[in-house]
Amino acid sequence: MIELSGVLGLDHLVAAEVQLREALTRLHPPFDVLSDVRALEGIAEDAMEGARQLGAAIRSGGARKVVRVVGKSASGAVHMERLARRIKHQAHLAFSLEEAEAVFNSRR
Repeated sequence: MIELSGVLGLDHLVAAEVQLREALTRLHPPFDVLSDVRALEGIAEDAMEGARQLGAAIRSGGARKVVRVVGKSASGAVHMERLARRIKHQAHLAFSLEEAEAVFNSRR
């Protein structure tokens, strides 16, 4: 599970990339990704390209299904979907961990 909170900046991306590359060595494609962004406030403008590259690395590493938990806020869900479009990282949206689990358990 990937958990993001606050404002994602360049410093966060460096650490995230190291963790992602290490995780990809342990995972066997295809794999599913759960991204909990309920506490994410945004992505710094100078970090957008790095965030896009991380999303691309997840996809090219063998991700089958990505589910993003956005919480109960409709405005938060809309905000996260806009950010996702900007960095070209598509995912299924879920409002809770339970809903995310149901998405993973459903057929593609």
